[in-house]
Amino acid sequence: MIKKILLAILILGAISAAIGVYQWNKPHEKVEDMKGVAVTAVTLSKEYTENEQAADNKYLNKAIEVSGTVSEVNTNQDGGLMVVLDSGDPMTGVQCTMREKGASIAKGQNIKLKGKCSGNGITGVSLTDCIMAP
Repeated sequence: MIKKILLAILILGAISAAIGVYQWNKPHEKVEDMKGVAVTAVTLSKEYTENEQAADNKYLNKAIEVSGTVSEVNTNQDGGLMVVLDSGDPMTGVQCTMREKGASIAKGQNIKLKGKCSGNGITGVSLTDCIMAP
């Protein structure tokens, strides 16, 4: 009886280890391979301001194709490019962390970016792993 229990525990452990190895090594989905939800920076910011929970249900962890006017271009602590799109509210914006550090983006430029939505923060909606949208 004890041998059967130990065998069952051993089999479950092996299955768990196999699942863990698979999850760890499976390829991560890239934003360019995902279908993006098209939205303007003004609309995205407004939806998060009006009802954050509903906006999270609609956008969080999904690919977003956001279009708008660049209000700021900065570098973050990792040396990456951070682009802020005008949301119509001077206190908030749509913050887009670019994947490529050397992208050529200028303040005042109308642009369309594609990235993964990571939700709303103190200074506005955040998108990560952003690329230039076609």
